[in-house]
Amino acid sequence: MVGRLSKEDWLQAGLTQLARLGPDGLKLAHLCKVQGRTTGAFYAHFTDHAGFVKDLIAHWEKTYTDDVMAASGAKADQLASIVRRLDHRIEVAMRLYGFQNPVVAAKLAEVDEKRIGFLAWLYGKSGALEATEARAFAELEYAAFVGTQMVWQGEPIERSIAVSATFDRLVAAHLEKGEDR
Repeated sequence: MVGRLSKEDWLQAGLTQLARLGPDGLKLAHLCKVQGRTTGAFYAHFTDHAGFVKDLIAHWEKTYTDDVMAASGAKADQLASIVRRLDHRIEVAMRLYGFQNPVVAAKLAEVDEKRIGFLAWLYGKSGALEATEARAFAELEYAAFVGTQMVWQGEPIERSIAVSATFDRLVAAHLEKGEDR
């Protein structure tokens, strides 16, 4: 006999199915079928499908944002290393889901702001950039990051790494130019 699934198991299964099939992977019948469970097993953890989606988004935010920022030790190179190991299909699928679901769209906007704010803080803590410039670089870097996820889905991570390296060289050149003033 297979043991009971925890709420965490259901949420992780939701992220996996979201990555595999997009928002359609989150339909209750599909989730239950993939997990080999009944809807009753699902409802033991969630009051309804909307509650599941709310918890799924919170789980995604925690594991793909809060935990990542904490694990980075506030070091940009460590952050980049952690982010490269994430399942970027989940990020792409979450954005797609945001186009279809206003609750998800609102949470995406919050998470994007949290991530950009963290990047801006990382840029600013060096003291090499003023706050507005740090924010501008953070926005640009984040837009490039999300763009590489969307444009080069399923391609090797090396392409994203190359874009990131180019961005790092541009920032370094900008900072060197500022020192020459």
